[in-house]
Amino acid sequence: MESVVVACMQPRLTILASHEEFNALARRFMRQSQAKGATLTIFPELTGLMLAPPLISGFRLGMIRRADRGRQPGAGFVARRLGRVANTTADVLGGGLAGSLARLLRKDSEALRDATLATFGGLAREFSTALVGGSQYLCDGETGTVRNRAYVFDAGGEVMGYQDKLNLAPEEKAWAVPGTDLGVFQMKFGRVGVLIGQDVLYPELARLLSVQDVDVLVNVLAVSGAAEANLLRSALAIRAEENEVFGAASFLLGPNYLDDREDYCGQSALLAPVMLSEKRDGVLLQAGSARAESVVTGALPAEALYTLRQSGRMRLRREMNLGNLGPVLAEMYERGLTIEQAIEHRIAAPEKAASVPAPLESAESPAGEAMPPTLPVPETPPWVEADELTASEAEPPAMPAPEATAAVEPDDAWTA
Repeated sequence: MESVVVACMQPRLTILASHEEFNALARRFMRQSQAKGATLTIFPELTGLMLAPPLISGFRLGMIRRADRGRQPGAGFVARRLGRVANTTADVLGGGLAGSLARLLRKDSEALRDATLATFGGLAREFSTALVGGSQYLCDGETGTVRNRAYVFDAGGEVMGYQDKLNLAPEEKAWAVPGTDLGVFQMKFGRVGVLIGQDVLYPELARLLSVQDVDVLVNVLAVSGAAEANLLRSALAIRAEENEVFGAASFLLGPNYLDDREDYCGQSALLAPVMLSEKRDGVLLQAGSARAESVVTGALPAEALYTLRQSGRMRLRREMNLGNLGPVLAEMYERGLTIEQAIEHRIAAPEKAASVPAPLESAESPAGEAMPPTLPVPETPPWVEADELTASEAEPPAMPAPEATAAVEPDDAWTA
């Protein structure tokens, strides 16, 4: 991986009257990351929801916006009271934002998809940065089902592909169906994988990305409440450690209008294996608060990462002993069993594990036939020159003291 500067946006969900308003707000964030030379910009899960209200009918939108003003930081007593009245009215008219979004997805999902591609593609092109456009509930053209989908754009604004959320939160299952595939995005600086929300809780997904030479795991999140936010960020830190990759977490803030749970919150961050962080906590940079808008921008120390992979004591990418248990895992994954289902089927019962034959010592079968080749483990990633590695060092150098995280300056436009 070449040198890369990553920017994690931490915006507040706001009900807007037009797509131009969203563009203006997004540019305020991106100007800050551009000043630090960001080459990869990440918006959080469900950022695209802010593109839906302008497509909703006028009177209903007015009620939703008034309700939103009453829930924004700094709202006075009168604004909060009027907001509660407006929220009740919007619910009576058709379920507030959640109901309006459901109707929009049924009747005009193409308009929402077009707005998403045009808006985020335009931002990537304007600021010359690869961009993960958060995510949005969109109707899949092939299956006719709704997915929680994040589009990825190159620095020219062209769509590189998309990633669907694979493991939906319980409240999402009324909205969408799970995705089916896990993609890798080849950027100019290296490979990137995207995990949406609680997909990060499943180590198998991060491992599948890592065996495809991904160096940056992007996790876009919209999480209700501090407990869940802390859980998911901690999971990303573990994924970064066990796969020896970088992690980038981008959280959405603000009211949760879809299921009326706690507000969205979370502390966006750039993460790495603990040996690469100054405080040995795995944090390269992080937002100053889990509830204030911020932009977290920093360079990822690629050379130090490759040194760790070659000379670190743990050798997590080069050593793994499963004993006789590889076929047991293979059976579990081939059948798509959860932990509870595997317990019920006694997949890892002692007698079953003991009956699995030991792996052959030789590279040839007893009959003399060549065994299938194993995937080679490159000594050096293909985009790194060999002389960049310093395998003689016992430990990679620690990161310098991180720059202060930039917080977005308050602006009346954000809470209008």
